[in-house]
Amino acid sequence: MFQVEPLYQRFPALRSGMLVPVLLIALAGVLGLIVIGQAALATTIILTAILTLAILAWPELGTLVVLFVLFTNAAVIAVKFHDVPSLIGGALPALLVFPLATYIVFRREKIIISPILLPIFLFMAVQVVGALFSDYKGTALSNVQTFLLEGLGLFFMLSNVIRTSATLRRATWALLIAGAFIGGLSLYQQATGTFKNNYWGFAQPSEAVFNAGQKDAITGAVDQWRLAGQIGEKNRYAQVMLMLVPLGIFRMLGERKLWLRGMAGLCTALSATGAALAFSRGAAVGFVLMLVIMIFMRYIKLYQVAIIAVGLYILLLALPQYSQRLVSLESFGSMFSDGTEAVGSTDGATLSRLTEMGAAALVFLDHPLIGVGPGTFPNYYQQYSELIGLRTLNEDRQAHNLYLSIAAETGIAGLGCFLMVLYVTMTGLARARNRWMKADPEIANMATAYMLSIVTYLTTGLFLHFAFIRYFWMFIALAGAVMYISEQRAREASEAVAEAPAAGAALATS
Repeated sequence: MFQVEPLYQRFPALRSGMLVPVLLIALAGVLGLIVIGQAALATTIILTAILTLAILAWPELGTLVVLFVLFTNAAVIAVKFHDVPSLIGGALPALLVFPLATYIVFRREKIIISPILLPIFLFMAVQVVGALFSDYKGTALSNVQTFLLEGLGLFFMLSNVIRTSATLRRATWALLIAGAFIGGLSLYQQATGTFKNNYWGFAQPSEAVFNAGQKDAITGAVDQWRLAGQIGEKNRYAQVMLMLVPLGIFRMLGERKLWLRGMAGLCTALSATGAALAFSRGAAVGFVLMLVIMIFMRYIKLYQVAIIAVGLYILLLALPQYSQRLVSLESFGSMFSDGTEAVGSTDGATLSRLTEMGAAALVFLDHPLIGVGPGTFPNYYQQYSELIGLRTLNEDRQAHNLYLSIAAETGIAGLGCFLMVLYVTMTGLARARNRWMKADPEIANMATAYMLSIVTYLTTGLFLHFAFIRYFWMFIALAGAVMYISEQRAREASEAVAEAPAAGAALATS
C-alpha cells in the first residue's frame, strides 16, 4: 500500500524546506504547458510524478505497471495517437530500475542469471554478425536495436524483478486485467458497431472485412469487421490475446477465494472474446493444435479440456460469424487466407502465403549460416518469389511463418539459438511442474500455464512471422521467473531437510 510516512523515512530530503518550492515550480511548469496547448504532455507529467511516488513507496508496482503497459501497448499508443513525446513513451522499461534497485542495492541480493539468458545472448550475437554482413545494414541494425531493448533487455530486467511466487501471481493478474480491458473494449466495439472509433487507440479495427453470412433487409449481405485491438494487426492481436487464456484458466483453478476465481473466469472470457473478434482462422487452428499437443503430452487433464471445450462452444454461440468463418477451413489452403476483399479469392491468398513461405525457404538455402540479416527478408521477397512461380505480389512481403522467417534472416545459427531458448524454457517448466505437482500446486499450475501460453504462440507462429517480439520475450521472462522460483523453493526445502538432523543432534546433546 502507498504510504507517505515510509517515503519520508526512506528519503530524508523530502523533509527539508526545499520540498514546497520544488512543488510550486513543478506546478507552474505544468500550468504553463496547459496554457500553450500541451495538455496531453502536462497530464503525462502529472501522472508520471504520481506513479513515481507510488513506486518509491511500493517498488513492485513498477513491475506490474510495466507489464500492464507493455501488454496494452499503451506507451506506443500514447506516442502514436496522443502526441506524447517518444522519449517519454520509450522510457517505460526504466520503471523496472526501482524494483531492481530494491533487490540489488537495498536487500543486497544477487543478480539472477537465468539459464535462458545464454541462448538469448547468443541469438543476439548471431543477429549482430548478420547485420554487419547484411546488404541492408540500416534495417538490420535497427532490428538488432529493437531486439536489444525488447528481447534481451526486457528478459533480463523482468527475470530479475520477479523473484517470489507472490510477485509472479500479481504479475499474472496484471496481464489478465490488461487482457480483460482490451478484450472488453473489443466486445463493446462489436456490440455497438462502432468500428470507426478506435477508443483512444486500444480498440483499433483492421481494414479487413468478410461476409458474415447475415442478411440486412435494406443493404443485403452484412460485412463483419475484423478487430485488431491495441496492436492494429488482426492476426497478431488474436495471437497475443490467446496467450492469456491458459493463464486465466489456471488462475481459476489455482485461486482459493471464490471471487478471485470468478474474476479470473471473467478475464479469461474477455481475453478469448477479444481473440475471437479478430476472426483469425490461423489462431483457431493454432489453438487446437496446442490443445492436441498438451493432451498428448499429458500436461492438461480431460476435465480441463472439457472446461475449455464448453467455453469455446459458448463463445461460438455468441459469435456465429466466427463459426461460419471456420467452416471455410474445409480446405487446407484456406488457413493461409486473410479473408479480405483486398486479397481476392481464397486460392489467390493461399498461393500468396505459400509463395512467401517458399521464398523464405529459398533465402535460407542461399544464406544458410547467418541469414540475410534481421528484419531484411521483405527486401528479398520479390526476387525469390519469382523462383517459386505461384503468385508474386508487387510489394515487400513477410514470410508469414515464425520458423522460416528466423531461418531466412538469421540462418541455421540463429534458428538453433532460438530453438535452444525454447528447449531450455520448456524443459525447465516441465521440471518445475513435475517437481511441485503435489508439494506446491501453485508453482506447478504456473509452470503449466506459461508452458501452454508459449506453445500457443509457437503454434500460431506457423502462420505468422516473428514480429511484436516484446510479447514473446515478456512471456519467456515470466517462464524464467517460474523456473527460478521453483529452484529457490527446492533449495530451501533441501536446506530445511539438511538442518533437521543437526537440530535433532543438538537437542539430544543438550
